[in-house]
Amino acid sequence: MKSSLLALMIAAVSTGVAANGYQNESTVNYGWGDLGNTGLDFDAWQLSHRFFLTPVDTSGATPLAESAFINKNASVFGTLGRTSVEDYDQNNWSVGGEYMSSQHNFYGALEWTHYSNTDDQSASATLGYFITNDWLAGLLVEHNRPDGEGSYTNYGIMTKKLWDLGNGDMMNLEANILDYRNSSATRYGVGADYYFGKNFSAGVGYQWISDDVFSESEDSLSMRARWFAMQNLSVQAEVAFDTLETGDDVYSVGVSYRF
Repeated sequence: MKSSLLALMIAAVSTGVAANGYQNESTVNYGWGDLGNTGLDFDAWQLSHRFFLTPVDTSGATPLAESAFINKNASVFGTLGRTSVEDYDQNNWSVGGEYMSSQHNFYGALEWTHYSNTDDQSASATLGYFITNDWLAGLLVEHNRPDGEGSYTNYGIMTKKLWDLGNGDMMNLEANILDYRNSSATRYGVGADYYFGKNFSAGVGYQWISDDVFSESEDSLSMRARWFAMQNLSVQAEVAFDTLETGDDVYSVGVSYRF
């Protein structure tokens, strides 16, 4: 009986490897840090699940983290989060979807987030077009409605490009610009991830807020890595210095499982 149970557990974990694909991905993340100059510590848990409308093929040379992007697999997702600051807890949840298809080059994404015990809500949308199969460009819209503070909508642009370096490695490059309509500032962001084969990546990101491109008033540098220990199981970690959200360093670790 014990041998049979162990065999079933091993088979369940390795199913994604044998099938060379997946249709679900569940992720758990834990983050912690300080809230600016307040001296208060916070920690945050997040549980998310994404369902792909068609199975994602991972049999090619594309990095496992980019399989859905290259194959243009549409998906829907939901997220539950909890942030704790001292004795105060704040829950949030979000739902959304990402639409793309191998039948055409159009792209669309939408996410809506609600924060418990408040009227805080936010929504973001992207409308884009694949210039080539591995190069996406699009328009950004972010709508925020803070509790008791009215609402405002920000607009911007984004791009994402996956480069094949020809030696089995690839590089992902991303950039975005978002104009804050309730102020005269603009948020800029750039990022890059280097894929050492299919299973491991290391990346860096930089964000800054400025009245123009070269005179930042706030900025944040992040470093991240992701490793697929198995084709359907990965771990990831990130550290962001002087984040735009908290003004301090934020750390996070997570694990994802595909099936």
